[in-house]
Amino acid sequence: MWMTDNAEATIEQFGGDGPNPSEDAHINEVREAMDKTSAVTAVAAGLLRSKVGNLTSENALRITMMGLLAKTEKKRITYGKGIERVVELVLHALHVAGVLETSEDERRVRLHWPSPLPEDESQRLRDAEVKLRLGVPKQRVLAELGYGESDD
Repeated sequence: MWMTDNAEATIEQFGGDGPNPSEDAHINEVREAMDKTSAVTAVAAGLLRSKVGNLTSENALRITMMGLLAKTEKKRITYGKGIERVVELVLHALHVAGVLETSEDERRVRLHWPSPLPEDESQRLRDAEVKLRLGVPKQRVLAELGYGESDD
């Protein structure tokens, strides 16, 4: 850090190194090593410089980002259980304090994490049709598709 009382002072650059390929290569190697230790795939981090094609299908994205998806799923399990437990404890504390009367069953919480991958809606509908033909109750199939009683 430089400091002066001279309001007219300026900082002028002089000399300096020209392009240095070995330093640039070293910096790139350090960046790549840090990316590898982060367990985030290069595609997910936006680090791939070349074209990777059109990754719109669910399976192509799943294969490309398999490491990141596995890491995300582990976090969902770990953090999800913790979040569910904290909510249950808060609801229990509110019940004990008389602020919000709830039964033990009403305090049970289930956290739902949506899929990070795009879902093929037409495939989901075909699966629903097969389930109906197999005899799965219509209300259950509609609930799985996200249609509740209020959506009539």
